[in-house]
Amino acid sequence: MAVTAAPDAAAFEVTSSVIAGLLLAAGLMVTLRLVRGPSTLDRAVALDALVAVVMAGIGLQSAIAGIAFYLPVLLVLSFLGFTGSVGVARFMALRDEAGTEDVDESEGTGEGATGEDDEEASR
Repeated sequence: MAVTAAPDAAAFEVTSSVIAGLLLAAGLMVTLRLVRGPSTLDRAVALDALVAVVMAGIGLQSAIAGIAFYLPVLLVLSFLGFTGSVGVARFMALRDEAGTEDVDESEGTGEGATGEDDEEASR
């Protein structure tokens, strides 16, 4: 019995081409956001989204070729993307926390600290 191409092969080619085009468009838009910013958090989210788009592209290529060789690469990329996102979020939280700490610019001016310390200082 001869093995022939399934009739769904043409549909698979069309679908994979459409997905590749959409991934290319998403990659271009995310790269634009990465370049334009305007804030560090926007750039961090864009970089995380770019990693996700690259992972989807690698997954698509793996599905088209029918080779599972790239699956460990996807696993490593997902781990790096997650750790990078957590690292950036932690950095941003520490940066925000440092900006609202009691040690501020008004230390030598005689002004009290903001928040609950003002109420205690006025008593």
